Amino acid sequence: MHLTRIAVENHSRLANLELKVRQHMVLVGPNDVGKSSLLRCLHLLLGASTAQLYSQIDIEDFRDRDKPFLVEADIAGFDGDEHGLFRALFPDEIKVDGESWWLTIRLEASFDSSETLSVNRYAPHGRTGRQLSREQLQAIGWRFLGATDGLRNLQENRRSLLDDLLNTIDLGDEKESFKELNEQVIGRLRDSAVLTGLREELSGQLTRALPEKIDTDQLQFAPGSSIGDDMLDGVQLQVLKDGKPHLVTDQSDGMRAMYAVAMYDLISGAANMVAIDEPEIHLHPTSQRSLASLLKNGRNQKILATHSPDIVGAFPPECIVSVRPGGKVVQPKSSDFLNDDDRVVLRWWNHDKLEPLTSNKIIIVEGVTDRNVLVRAAYLLEKDLDRLGVSIVTLEGSGELTAVLKLFSNQGFNLPIYILIDDDAKKDAAKALGVNLSRLEDSHVSVSVKDLEDEYTRAIGAKRLWELIKKSGKFTKNLLEKTIDSRDSSALTDDKVAAFCRYKRNKATTSLIVAEALDREMASKIESIRKILGWLEDR
Repeated sequence: MHLTRIAVENHSRLANLELKVRQHMVLVGPNDVGKSSLLRCLHLLLGASTAQLYSQIDIEDFRDRDKPFLVEADIAGFDGDEHGLFRALFPDEIKVDGESWWLTIRLEASFDSSETLSVNRYAPHGRTGRQLSREQLQAIGWRFLGATDGLRNLQENRRSLLDDLLNTIDLGDEKESFKELNEQVIGRLRDSAVLTGLREELSGQLTRALPEKIDTDQLQFAPGSSIGDDMLDGVQLQVLKDGKPHLVTDQSDGMRAMYAVAMYDLISGAANMVAIDEPEIHLHPTSQRSLASLLKNGRNQKILATHSPDIVGAFPPECIVSVRPGGKVVQPKSSDFLNDDDRVVLRWWNHDKLEPLTSNKIIIVEGVTDRNVLVRAAYLLEKDLDRLGVSIVTLEGSGELTAVLKLFSNQGFNLPIYILIDDDAKKDAAKALGVNLSRLEDSHVSVSVKDLEDEYTRAIGAKRLWELIKKSGKFTKNLLEKTIDSRDSSALTDDKVAAFCRYKRNKATTSLIVAEALDREMASKIESIRKILGWLEDR
């Protein structure tokens, strides 16, 4: 059983939305755009008690206070064992279309003229319109772990995730032996001369402080549980380091976060849907990758909000939902918008493909050398790419362009796209975009003539650039003289220097030399870059 659809209307932090929920759902986006709000809406719908609904929903949740705030979800995928249970719990609320079963749950909240809250949570396909009961909610199987809840739940002196985990087991025949041990410990605590002396001192202190006398025998030390209590109550988890035991509660925030999520996943084994807000908090990237595998391969559907590229990259693109400023959401239009070849070409888990999901616009370049020059030129021309919300996607050849366009165009995450390519890639770009060569600029494609190396060589000047290349110490004297005979001044041409710069073994190093050499005037002469930077502020 799993979620298949989510809808929200009239929430103050979210635009009206309707999302398909595929195998899992991973929410990404900048801070404070509504990711946590969407998780909260789902928790109100599927997990919160009636008392919590009235205590946690307030008028600030409403975009328009004269209209109801709505959350709705479809649940499907009932297996054979669940058919009977849900037919009994929801006798007329389940929709059946042939062999397809689904249950719709709706939450409606509104305020009247006196600002009195009314909340109705029900299954709209049913005839009765009755409020969902606790038993019905439990059967749906929703669990939610908020940001930092894991850390709080592994603190001492409070009911913890460990308590919840231990409550899932049955000691069986071992319970009696635990009781015997418990009684022995109680006896030793009672009869200890040292502890008796401590009780006498404490009773004296309390008698002096309180209006009534406290006798020594009124005070007792007890183990974590007493006879008749749960034998595992008060048990703490330790981890051995260098042969010495250390409480999990004493570990670093990162380690506690990892233990917390692992325990939570075990506790939630019987749950159908598990939501976690920022599971990566306090975790090193290496640990985040391990956590991503744990979350993806669990037995239940995951609904996550995260800033971690490592967690995002563990899930397929069709499971990602991008939340943007204003609470707008974007997701791929279908689960098969990428074919198998596209997925291989994309290398989706690459951070370069994940960062743009939180951006406003992207620039696609053919390689890291183009990126180096573009970033420096943007800085010199006072185009703040971060302020503009621009991410740069680096291809490893124009053959990747079709797959990348699918990912970020309206088939996928629907971002404004700008493309910087060399002249020899024009046909590939036109084919990928489905436009004529003459209409490339209309699609915000800027073409370097004949390539970026030619443009920046002319902008800097062949002689000056060649001197910088020689002084860099990055190339052997033999290689330099083999390329351009220093005794022949006529050999030092733009074409020759550009050819040296574009040679595959030289490209990366020369791009760094060029980036360092550029000034504002030179940068403005690189026409293909100047054009694409000018487009950025047009939309």
